[in-house]
Amino acid sequence: MAARALVETADTVSLVCALLVRFPELASIRSMPPDRTVRLTYALRQRLDRAAQRAIVEAIEDHVASFLVLVKDDAETLRVECESDRGMTFVHVTRDLESFTKEELELQTAFFNERHAETLVRNPVPDDHLDADPAAQDEAALYAIEALRDPAQSKSLVGFREEKRVLVYFLKSQKKAKASARR
Repeated sequence: MAARALVETADTVSLVCALLVRFPELASIRSMPPDRTVRLTYALRQRLDRAAQRAIVEAIEDHVASFLVLVKDDAETLRVECESDRGMTFVHVTRDLESFTKEELELQTAFFNERHAETLVRNPVPDDHLDADPAAQDEAALYAIEALRDPAQSKSLVGFREEKRVLVYFLKSQKKAKASARR
């Protein structure tokens, strides 16, 4: 039983890494199994004022809601929040895992690429990216979302980039503190 949990954990880590590599627009992904949600964070190299923050929140909510109408699905959780510091704005999109899909993630990244192309922080292309197969990357991204959705998944995790590396941390459920890191 413990060996199976380790394999599932390792698979989930690998898939989250694949998701971050496939979507270089994502600054981080945070899975929260107890809430059955995932939080995606995008980083912009500019401080947005309150009006611009409201506009981006409304636009993302409208895009996602319209997408869900098209695919005949409902969102249990759709929360968009902005957090700014001196020269950056972080846009957090929290979605329920049941209705969240790779296609919606593609829509979100296309939104940021189109509307915030100049300021969107993108991960540099990894050195070994020339060998990457786009179809395999898409398939890995699909499996990653399915792995996050798995009801057996009990540990919260956060994956993010640091230079050209992807780091994944498991979060302790009670303290929400960082536990062991895996790459």
